[in-house]
Amino acid sequence: MKKLALVLALASAGATAPALAATSATWVGTADYGVEVVGPFNTYDFASAGVLLQKLTSATTANTFYQSFVTNHLLDDLLVSNPKLNSEYEITVVANFASTLTSENAFGQTYTVTSGSFALWLDTAPDYNFGTDSGFSNGVKILEGVVIGGAGSNVNFGSGQKFGGGGLQLHVTGFDSEVFDPDTIDGGNSVFTLKLNVPTDSAFLDPIISVQGEQYVASAGDLKYAADGNLILTPVPEPETYSMLLAGLGIIGAIARRRMRD
Repeated sequence: MKKLALVLALASAGATAPALAATSATWVGTADYGVEVVGPFNTYDFASAGVLLQKLTSATTANTFYQSFVTNHLLDDLLVSNPKLNSEYEITVVANFASTLTSENAFGQTYTVTSGSFALWLDTAPDYNFGTDSGFSNGVKILEGVVIGGAGSNVNFGSGQKFGGGGLQLHVTGFDSEVFDPDTIDGGNSVFTLKLNVPTDSAFLDPIISVQGEQYVASAGDLKYAADGNLILTPVPEPETYSMLLAGLGIIGAIARRRMRD
């Protein structure tokens, strides 16, 4: 998931993102999209022109809906060649989140993400359209999962403008093994930035009246953010990791039994 998409959910660009849980490694592999094979890579970089719709469910909770598209594949922040992307095929991302406001003051807000889901779609006929809210969930679903944790924050900059960022921890529940090699994807991390009421985003955001079929209703307190993010894939833990864990538990158990005897 270093920028996703995915509290994709409630922060806004510029604030320092909360730290993600450390991962020992990233998944590194290739993806065969039929049109071209891309890789090795470990990160999907999403467009800076993505949209996130926040709909309040109470004074402190909200549901959010996000969609965007992949602009690049990266390997440890380095661009990986994908010359046919967004001309002969597209990869789109959709996600939704439930979030809770954890603190608020004159300077900004912080949020915790409590649940959510996401999916990547492969389409050999590029057709995504933000204005008509179409073309993001068609073609073939190649990867999906759930949000297992996350947080975000934003900073008020006056005139209704907010800038922030955040991070998500993701668990992959399914993927197309004919696309990804090796077929060892287990999860992902996402870092993202969001912007609210920034004048330079108006031309992009103003025509958007819905996201994933959810209508934008300004009078109900709905907010539209310009969202930028990514998805960093992580692998299934190596067998050695499990062996070390089991060995450590065995040592702890032996120590505990010895203490009981003493």
